[in-house]
Amino acid sequence: MAQPIRTKTGVPGMDEILYGGIPQSNLVVISGDPGSGKTCLCLEYLYNGVVEYNEPGVYISLEESAEEIIGFAELFEWDVRTLIEKKLLSIITVELYDFDNLKNTIEDEVSRLGAKRLVIDPGVVFRLYFEKELDARKRILSLGRMLKRINCTAFITNEISLNKASSLFGLEEYVADGVILLYHTKLEDRFIRSVGVLKMRGTKISEKLHPIRITDQGIKILAKQELFEEVK
Repeated sequence: MAQPIRTKTGVPGMDEILYGGIPQSNLVVISGDPGSGKTCLCLEYLYNGVVEYNEPGVYISLEESAEEIIGFAELFEWDVRTLIEKKLLSIITVELYDFDNLKNTIEDEVSRLGAKRLVIDPGVVFRLYFEKELDARKRILSLGRMLKRINCTAFITNEISLNKASSLFGLEEYVADGVILLYHTKLEDRFIRSVGVLKMRGTKISEKLHPIRITDQGIKILAKQELFEEVK
């Protein structure tokens, strides 16, 4: 069986549990509890894409301002301002009042930078925009087709609350090629962060939960350890 062309995330441990990285052009939903590291993972994916693999990236924020995102990145000493000046990275805020405007903005920015990586954060905002689920699914399907056409490996974030996922109108089941779950759960007297790959089209995946460390250099996945081994 031919091996897919892969996009390496550059996140320590992530490519190991994905057996080499994410198949190119996959659309991946990053679902997680509040504080689980979704934004950190997405920024690290884009930043490493530029500095390690020479792959420009686009970050579409549907909520926070570009300055807020840049400020968060600087906590990890990621010099995203320089990358933006060099037109290797774009961080923009899009108000989701018009879904076609969102699609056009994505396509324009990807074309302008020659981007190979894309983040849309937070995807759960889609639920606030659409009144009818059928309309939402049609639009999100069209977004998925567009992302395939422009050949970007994309992350869309989704928030899990009270152990239940806020559905992106079936995006996880019907459109997404992959779903990565980030957990921030209380175990006895402390909080534990972990990651699991629910599915990923085109590649073998680890079927275990692995511990996460968030350091001053970003996220590190302890790929050789299982969650409950680590917390003993």
